[in-house]
Amino acid sequence: MKRSKPWIKIGPDAATIIFFVLALLIIPGILPNNYWQSIFSITGIYVMLALGLNIVAGFTGLLDLAYIAFFGIGGYTFAFLCSSHFGIHLPFLIALPICALTAMVSGFLLGLTSIRLRGDYLAIVTLAFAQIFKLLLLNLDTPVNITGGVNGIYAFDMINIFSIKIVTPENYSTLIWTCALLVFIVSFRLKDSRIGRGWNAIREDELAANTIGINTTRMKLYSFASGALIAGFSGAVFASFQDSVFPNSFGFQQLVIVYCMVIIGGLGNIYGVIAGAVILSILPEILREYGGLRMMIYGAVLVSVMAIRPQGLFSVIPGFTKLTRRPDKDETGELRASTDLYYFQKNDKIDSIKFKKQATSLLKIQNLTLNFGGLKAIDDLDFSLHKNEILSIIGPNGAGKSTLFNIISGIYKSDQGKVIYKDLDISSYKPHMVAKSGIARTFQNLRLFNELSVIDNIKISRFCRTKSFFFSAILNLKLNKREEKETDEKAKTILSMFGERLTGYRYNQKVSQLSYANRRRVEIARAMATDPEILLLDEPSAGMNPQETEEITKFIKQLRDQYGVTILVIEHKLNLVKAVSDRVIVMDYGKKICEGSYDDVSKNPLVIEAYLGKKAKSEK
Repeated sequence: MKRSKPWIKIGPDAATIIFFVLALLIIPGILPNNYWQSIFSITGIYVMLALGLNIVAGFTGLLDLAYIAFFGIGGYTFAFLCSSHFGIHLPFLIALPICALTAMVSGFLLGLTSIRLRGDYLAIVTLAFAQIFKLLLLNLDTPVNITGGVNGIYAFDMINIFSIKIVTPENYSTLIWTCALLVFIVSFRLKDSRIGRGWNAIREDELAANTIGINTTRMKLYSFASGALIAGFSGAVFASFQDSVFPNSFGFQQLVIVYCMVIIGGLGNIYGVIAGAVILSILPEILREYGGLRMMIYGAVLVSVMAIRPQGLFSVIPGFTKLTRRPDKDETGELRASTDLYYFQKNDKIDSIKFKKQATSLLKIQNLTLNFGGLKAIDDLDFSLHKNEILSIIGPNGAGKSTLFNIISGIYKSDQGKVIYKDLDISSYKPHMVAKSGIARTFQNLRLFNELSVIDNIKISRFCRTKSFFFSAILNLKLNKREEKETDEKAKTILSMFGERLTGYRYNQKVSQLSYANRRRVEIARAMATDPEILLLDEPSAGMNPQETEEITKFIKQLRDQYGVTILVIEHKLNLVKAVSDRVIVMDYGKKICEGSYDDVSKNPLVIEAYLGKKAKSEK
């Protein structure tokens, strides 16, 4: 049977650019009057504002209630630079970047003092900043008139861009939507870059992001400053359009409107946010004929949308996509059983062992101690991990195994003792520094980026191995192109190590849609994508059935035998421990009670006592 040709994929980014071009070339000329021209221009400003807030709240997940203050900083800076208020008459094209940079610096300084806060605490601090800013606008008119008080500042210089005077409403709408197109391109480029992936990781799980090499504090600060930059840019454009600035233009009500646009559009969705901004800008004008009922209807629509679809109206916008045959279907399209898939997989693995345990100590734990109040979680622990070794740590629940991993990976700081990695003391390293140095880990309880795709989970891990920054990402320079290509190839290579379990159609599946065993595999793949020399596996077979446990056992051995990864593993399934381990350490109450081969430790009386809760009978 002849197969039909797949649909040609039409990217929504292209559709959006077409929309912008139409807005620039056609819409200003067909609007009926100056009133609708003004609404169209205001809509463009709201699009810019919503896109900027989407970087902070959508990409990074920060509740920034000072955002509207940065909008005001941009507007008032423009008023100071382009009016007779202080006698400074800068050209528009010089004043505009100064306004944006002033807001960005303000956002950066606020972020330095508040970015370590989270959730409600961050919201309170940023809201306080916004309220203080508005109070300053209202009161800084005496004894020296700086802001104009309640009367604001008005009568700005005429905009002149390369001898083109911006005078008519059509001119202004073209200028505003050109700026909106610029903000859209910046937003789109950032989202698809290593920077955007880093922000998404922070939004999904900040701790997991930190442990794969992302400096979360710094990246949140960059997000805060980027949002402020766009808000200040929008504020300057708004001030030039309105030809005046007043304190009430930058109040809490405007902040709520912009947040509604982002939420209804779908947090993190650039196209949805644009649609949300357009809808909520035009909807009040459509309802204007209803008089006093207008705001009630408007509010009811907002509440209904958020109640019925809290993830946003446009959180997922389907489009034409190239059809991909699922690997669990045969050529006729019939679904194969999972067991058939398991045994059908090609096994191209080489049985010969390339790497074996060496005498060189790669990691040394020296006199490590950690107390939680009066409880000793780790008690004077010593051991070494050799290069290309698989060392298993076993012990009953509460023995301190995961606590040890948290110390090695930088999540906890020990009270005394050292963690030495290749003759370097990493005891004081933060998690992202540990990951960058060459130690990666998985977690006992999965910490994946569940709302991101499988391949994006892996790509994020390349953050600590890439360097492309804002200018390179926004302008798509040679470095960014090369790193994006390498990142994509590396991610697919890592996933291919797991066979058909994580390849094919699963590349673009959300991690939350995978089986538990496959999520375990994704977490190991994510750790491997950081190019670790040492891999810390915390109960890698947890939640797996016997067949899956056998598969992961072989894979752990392959990681060492074929790829030369040094592995420290915590595991409760002793058959896995026996199969993979060169050496086993047994812990109980934070102490090392036994060390040696699996056969030796399994017969040790102290080990039997720790597991069975009673003294082993002495041999006669």
